[in-house]
Amino acid sequence: MEEVSRRKAARIIGDSYLYEGEEEIRKSRSQALTLALSDLGWNLTEPLHIESCTLGLSNRNYKLFCGDYGPLLLRIFGPTVGESNPDERHIQDCGFGAQVVQRLGWGRLEAWLPGRSMRRDDCDNSSVLAVLANELRRLHSEANRNHNDLNFTNVLISDSDESPTLHLLDFEYAGPLDPPFDVANFFCEWMYDYESPRWFDPDSTRFPSDAQARSFVALYLGISDCNDSEVSAFLKEVRERITQVHIFWIDWALKNFSDLDDYIKYAEQRQNLLSRNLNLS
Repeated sequence: MEEVSRRKAARIIGDSYLYEGEEEIRKSRSQALTLALSDLGWNLTEPLHIESCTLGLSNRNYKLFCGDYGPLLLRIFGPTVGESNPDERHIQDCGFGAQVVQRLGWGRLEAWLPGRSMRRDDCDNSSVLAVLANELRRLHSEANRNHNDLNFTNVLISDSDESPTLHLLDFEYAGPLDPPFDVANFFCEWMYDYESPRWFDPDSTRFPSDAQARSFVALYLGISDCNDSEVSAFLKEVRERITQVHIFWIDWALKNFSDLDDYIKYAEQRQNLLSRNLNLS
């Protein structure tokens, strides 16, 4: 997991990373984190380092280490789902994502996984897409659940000279199995660059072409012929889910982030995409 260089490591656990708001809540979280790390056997006589990570959109994620202890990932929940989704726990119990080390109510500690977030350029890498398609199929078949938030920040890649390895992360929006929805959501995410200051602006030219979409669906289904009738039937269902995907994320942005300009712009832009999709259907 990559660290963000624009922020230096915090040297005390009472830093505002833990809560940018009321002092009493920040102190409470600091004390809870101290207790959790002590319970895990950490010796906190040395400074605790907290570094921001480029993972997730609504959650905040940090790398923790102290002397020879760590690293661990501290995930602080955003104003959306948090720990309330039983489907998330089910997926974790099936062995997907990072191992949860300690739950804190307002966040959790997870095992540290090496790697980097997926980038838009990875969509041009057939090896990465093949591994992702296989992992998504494994999630659907073994956990029998949908991810529902398959964007680049929720895909962790470990590059290798032979072939990349990959982990799916952040299952807080997980739900009942609907594979075409997950694939439709992933295709929509090709249009977004979360490393850009204007991450909320989609580039519709990056949406997968018919050939790219067929290739990914064939990889997901384990079929060698991209023009196979089963690929065509599945892709038809994917395209039918595009409207649902846009509506889901428009509602998400307006419900949870109505006071933040970037998310308002995000919702407005997705509304434009929705209107275009409805006009084409």
